Amino acid sequence: MSAKGLSLIDLEKVYPNKHGGAPVHAVDHVSMDIAPGEFVTLLGPSGCGKTTTLRMIAGFEKPTGGDIRLGDQSIRYLSPDKRDTAMVFQTYALFPNMNIYDNISYGLKIKKLSSSEINRKVMNILEMTGLKGLEKRHTNEISGGQQQRVALARALVMEPGVLLFDEPLSNLDANLRIQMRTEIRRIQREVGITAVYVTHDQAEAMSMSDRIVILKDGRIEQMGSPEEVYYSPNSEFSANFIGTANMLYGTVISQGKEGLTIETMGKQLKNIPSDRRFEPGEKCTVIVRPEACSVRESGLLEATVTLSTFMGSYQLYELQIDGRRFTVHENNPKNKHIFKSGETAFLHLDIADTHAI
Repeated sequence: MSAKGLSLIDLEKVYPNKHGGAPVHAVDHVSMDIAPGEFVTLLGPSGCGKTTTLRMIAGFEKPTGGDIRLGDQSIRYLSPDKRDTAMVFQTYALFPNMNIYDNISYGLKIKKLSSSEINRKVMNILEMTGLKGLEKRHTNEISGGQQQRVALARALVMEPGVLLFDEPLSNLDANLRIQMRTEIRRIQREVGITAVYVTHDQAEAMSMSDRIVILKDGRIEQMGSPEEVYYSPNSEFSANFIGTANMLYGTVISQGKEGLTIETMGKQLKNIPSDRRFEPGEKCTVIVRPEACSVRESGLLEATVTLSTFMGSYQLYELQIDGRRFTVHENNPKNKHIFKSGETAFLHLDIADTHAI
């Protein structure tokens, strides 16, 4: 199977407004390069343009502007059956009147491959997806997770240059989703295929992706590895969409090679990391993840504990600081002092794990 690179160049999709207003930019000049064998997830809320982008790659939607290149070929004007892509749908789209073998082999038969070649390819993919021995069963005789594997096998057996996923796990229960996302990633790596995956589930995006593309209102808000978008978000939107984030709003006093010195809530915080350049007097937002702080008996920022809940591996606190809510995950709380709701405490920040934008 030969993986191909994929490029979106100034891609645009505009729909007329049904109510007579301004046109709707579902995808607004999106550009990205996806390397051969890379797993890229398009992540964002409903209406952000992620599914429309995927459907334009597949050929089910026509772009208003821009280009789509697969390898060194423009595929913008090709019909879906002429593109070297395959899609795994949210609803699986399996044929209920066919058994598993016939579902998987359907596309190969359309390509008019020999029976022996079809059998070789299908048996190989059954082995890879853990379906060997089930090939004579019909799709209504297997579980939801097995149906998902059939849909994946049917796409993979066509040996496409790029594999597309449209929220394929949304119909599964929580435990099965975790199991299947691990399996999809394992198979993708084993085959080495390029994959574009659409989801609104941040846990799926974090656990499966080489890179995450966060979309907002049809535009790319941020693009990077899971670690980059989690630890160094470039906006409050990105910070809130990946994980949980606390915000401290302050004014920059100075910036040196060790980081920012800022004033917030009447206190000074020093050596705050940032990827951008600030001038003294500029406003900034410090993003603090719940695990990058703790609750102590003394410190800089005084707080009132409004919630204290044991969660096993961590103690969940909610604090009120100067009228703002702050969430803290105090990891491994077994031998630590546990504050109760209503008590006064102090917020301690692991400054090296914060990030200013």
